[in-house]
Amino acid sequence: MDVIGKQNLRQMWDDLAQTYKNKTALIFESCEGNVRELSYSQMNQHINRTANLFLAHGIQKGDKVALHLDNCPEFFFCWFGLAKIGAIMVPVNARFRYEESAWIMENCQARMVVTRPHFADIYQRILDDNSTILEHVFLISDTPLEPQDGISDFMHELAKHSPELTQLIEIDVGDTAEILFTSGTTSKPKGVVITHYNLRFAGYYSSWQCALRSDDVYLTVMPAFHIDCQCTASMAAFSVGATFVLLEKYSARRFWQQIVKYRATVTECIPMMMRTLLSQPIADNESNHQLREVLFYLNLSDEEKDQFIERFGVRLLTSYGMTETIVGLIGDRPGDKRRWPSIGRVGFCYQAQIRDKQNQPVATGVIGELCVKGERGKTLFKAYYNNPEATEKAYDSDDWLHTGDFAYQDDDGFFYFVDRSCNMIKRGGENVSCSEIENIIASHPAIVDVAVIGVADDIRDEAIKAFIVLEEGAILTEEEFFAFCEKQMAKFKVPSWVEVRQDLPRNCSGKVLKRHLK
Repeated sequence: MDVIGKQNLRQMWDDLAQTYKNKTALIFESCEGNVRELSYSQMNQHINRTANLFLAHGIQKGDKVALHLDNCPEFFFCWFGLAKIGAIMVPVNARFRYEESAWIMENCQARMVVTRPHFADIYQRILDDNSTILEHVFLISDTPLEPQDGISDFMHELAKHSPELTQLIEIDVGDTAEILFTSGTTSKPKGVVITHYNLRFAGYYSSWQCALRSDDVYLTVMPAFHIDCQCTASMAAFSVGATFVLLEKYSARRFWQQIVKYRATVTECIPMMMRTLLSQPIADNESNHQLREVLFYLNLSDEEKDQFIERFGVRLLTSYGMTETIVGLIGDRPGDKRRWPSIGRVGFCYQAQIRDKQNQPVATGVIGELCVKGERGKTLFKAYYNNPEATEKAYDSDDWLHTGDFAYQDDDGFFYFVDRSCNMIKRGGENVSCSEIENIIASHPAIVDVAVIGVADDIRDEAIKAFIVLEEGAILTEEEFFAFCEKQMAKFKVPSWVEVRQDLPRNCSGKVLKRHLK
């Protein structure tokens, strides 16, 4: 089923501007509370100006431009401006410092980067060391900047260009629009090649999954450089002419008031957000929201789920996916029943199966590897950039994508996520899910955050170690911790060690960076 045809991203924005004109497309709120609002026509004009700016600086079809930015409207101007001229966006995690950023730049060989002044030192070093082909740095600054060799003021340059696109470059929907590097929680990130087709499909698919309409308001605080913000939120909202509200950064104190203020009908939360929102004082107006759906992602305990639903009066829409699948290809479907703690059923244009180690389908209820099938470059990622070995390893001979995640399926086609393969512990012959143990430990009233890892053990293959963060002012002894675990879980699942931390290392999407704990 081809739902995209020849609709590239340039055509998408030209059509949106013509169809929705002065309707609000984007609302952005900064950490300081400053708000910018842009209509669909204004968005398209800014996107065209940005495309013209890149053309004027010699960017051609197929060239790569990196974006090292926190959430801001300019990220979207650059993303779609580059797409309009057939160039390729490479988003860089805004938490990255020199070594990580330099690795991305060397791996993808971007000609230019757009960033903020507080990241300028990183790219000045990269320019100076001549290890990449980086030739120019655009800085987005709140105040005018003096031009330097190889560095210029993005906003000043942008103002010089026409709101009408000056060149129409031939674009195919199979062309690469983006190289998005995975979060790399266990190893070096891999560059996921994403096409125009992938992004257009993501818009249609994610808007279907949320039953979005043009009168919806989709609010997110997820980082723009991440697949969730791009393909689950922004592409979904824009594809149906809805209003997309982007917050610069998450604040537990302000977030729910922003939900109420902007009359958001759809938002997304990760478990860390839910836990910190539950710890906030109850506000008189927090039930005065318009939310129809709250998308959430693994992992959440039954107790936390029930507390969140009861306090905020919302319903949760679960979705499972990864950068390589572009969207949450398994999830709750519009009009369909929802079955907690299932991650839902497979959506249109995809297949999913549970396979054993011999790559054979298993029976209902049996845990195995979750494998999915779609079309490369359309509903699944095209390839890993400059890494054919990793691409070959990800897909089998029948083009099934092996996710490396453990799950099982029931008789009604609902899938149940068990854990990431890298998050399973082999203890004395038993497979133990870190996520299962983490959810149990998180239910302790004194514990606000937890991570569980496997550590080498000469007798039992691996032993279990828990890292916990306590509520401010709370005291929990080791004896009390282990006594709680022994009452709540089988003996072979009880951690052998516990370490109390002030916080846990996390990436932009809230995943604990367990490599920093080992």
